[in-house]
Amino acid sequence: MPKQVDHEAKKRRIIEFAYESILKNGAKGASVRSIAEIAEMTPGQIRYYYSNHTILLQDVMRFVTERVTNKIQMIFEDDSLPIEERIIKAILEVIPLDAKRTADMQVWLSFQNELHEVGADTMSEDIYLLVDKCYNILANLDLLNTHIEKSYAITKMHALMDGLALHKLYAPQRTTNEMIENILIEELKTWMR
Repeated sequence: MPKQVDHEAKKRRIIEFAYESILKNGAKGASVRSIAEIAEMTPGQIRYYYSNHTILLQDVMRFVTERVTNKIQMIFEDDSLPIEERIIKAILEVIPLDAKRTADMQVWLSFQNELHEVGADTMSEDIYLLVDKCYNILANLDLLNTHIEKSYAITKMHALMDGLALHKLYAPQRTTNEMIENILIEELKTWMR
């Protein structure tokens, strides 16, 4: 009797191995060859499930996004912390301050590189939407400075987060985690009454 193969479970394992490969090897770990090596599979076996590298990266990105989104949702729901602390913790969840968040950023960058087209808007909206959510929470609680302009504030915080994330990723010795947190806290304070 032929062995039954759970193809969905196999695809989930490949996604986990891909994430592990990126965690271990950075952006270079996103290659099919690197993933196959960690998974102890052949590149052909990976391609059986993912004939297209972009589709593999999309699934890995979906895996990361779901995990990070769930973590951020738990942070927002933690009533034991003041709202400002929850917002900073949520924002810091997408900055590469440790190995896991660095791997998340490497996955995100690999995915963006794969989709990038010159002159096309291919960048993910996830971080912008997180900042927008933070702004709306503070607005609903009537904690915002009345002179703040929403679009400007969100764009500035988003750009600051992107810049700090890239500095931490590519020049980690220049910026400490504490420095990044303090910069983001200072920016958030400019939003507040």
